[in-house]
Amino acid sequence: MKRSPWTCLAVPTAAITLTLASIVHAAPTTVPAPAVPPPSPTVPVATLANPPPSPPPRPEGTLQLADAVRLAMSRNERAKIAEFQADVADAAVERARTAFFPTLVTSANDTIKPNEPTRAGASAPPNQIGGWNTTLAQPLLNASAWPLLRQAQRLFDAQRATSDDAKRILEFDAANAFFTALSQEEALEAAQRRVDLAKANLADTQAQVDAQLASVNDATRASVDLASAQQQLETTIGQVNRAYFALGFLMNEPVTGPLSQPTATLQAAIVPVNNAETLVGIAEQKRLDLIASKHSARAAELFASEPMLRLIPTVGISANLTGTTNTDVTGRWNDESVVATATWTVFDAGVRYADKHSRDASASIAALQLDTLVRSVANDVRTASALLAASQAALRSAEGGVTAARQSVDETEILYKQGLAKAIELVDANNSRFLAETSYAAAQFAVAEAYLALRQAMGLEPIGTELR
Repeated sequence: MKRSPWTCLAVPTAAITLTLASIVHAAPTTVPAPAVPPPSPTVPVATLANPPPSPPPRPEGTLQLADAVRLAMSRNERAKIAEFQADVADAAVERARTAFFPTLVTSANDTIKPNEPTRAGASAPPNQIGGWNTTLAQPLLNASAWPLLRQAQRLFDAQRATSDDAKRILEFDAANAFFTALSQEEALEAAQRRVDLAKANLADTQAQVDAQLASVNDATRASVDLASAQQQLETTIGQVNRAYFALGFLMNEPVTGPLSQPTATLQAAIVPVNNAETLVGIAEQKRLDLIASKHSARAAELFASEPMLRLIPTVGISANLTGTTNTDVTGRWNDESVVATATWTVFDAGVRYADKHSRDASASIAALQLDTLVRSVANDVRTASALLAASQAALRSAEGGVTAARQSVDETEILYKQGLAKAIELVDANNSRFLAETSYAAAQFAVAEAYLALRQAMGLEPIGTELR
């Protein structure tokens, strides 16, 4: 009589229970315990309980995090634009300084006129006369120019800090894009492992079907699982390429991968943050946007003080030298003079008072914006610190989930080969393993991104392992 594919299931319930118990609890000499392979991500988890072993290192010569940041700073147009913006502010300082320097103006003319009739015996005047004029002027007292010069200097300091901060933000954009690409690479490795497992499961299932130990439906389910895994693999390949393009755009250079794990940064990311208030104090000293806002607020105060200084008279001195080719009238070809001037605008139709009122309001706005930014800096640091702590906790949970999911796959595979589990259960276990691995990879790089966010909120550079 031909054996039914399901004969192995026609056993007493007690026998099934005994068999399952022997699989899970038997000594290693009878049934080896399922070996737990290392997790797909390679982020160090030194502070986690039972950390999984590290995978093999990536090939040498791959793109480093520091290289990505350096290339973005040297090749991205945003860094160059920031420098030119500082040059514009520096030129404004030069322009304000000219109010204290002398001016030298020279002009010349040549006049040609037709011959004029003259009396008998009189000499005819020349019909072509040339002349020139040179004026040297030096301001001696211009009270309103001083606050304008100091304002320009403060605005330059503000723009210098703003430009440096713009380049720092570019560094963080490059670092975040690097970690995004690295995360997608880990997802791609997990998707490839899922395809390999699906192919192996399909081969095992087909062998069981050929041996009449499993139904054709099991092979069909295994084929569906393989197709789903291959679809996920192709989707992940597209996401990896998209992340490469984003990183390459910031670097202004094509990226092909693979990327190198920034071990030092990843290890620093899992260190718990003890006191967020200490970090707030560091941020208030280092945040470049806060420094720029302080300079801008002071510049607004100086600009508001200028209108009332117009009440002080301006004093200057000038020297004038003229020359002409027509010496018939005076008998001299040159003439010199020195003039001292004092100008006092007693009433300017109320312009200075209107300017004062407007600029006082602008200075108050700048002061309030500074106060808001100070509170915002503290809030940014506290928020980033809380996010980092939550990400570290999520990573610990994900580590346990990926270990359990891999053990579940191994146990389900053993049960399936003994006829004690269905194909759908093995497919579900493999899917759960893939989801756990991708979640673990996402949790690891979420910790890294949260660490970068904290460093950015504190005003630090993306490359570094200490929060100070």
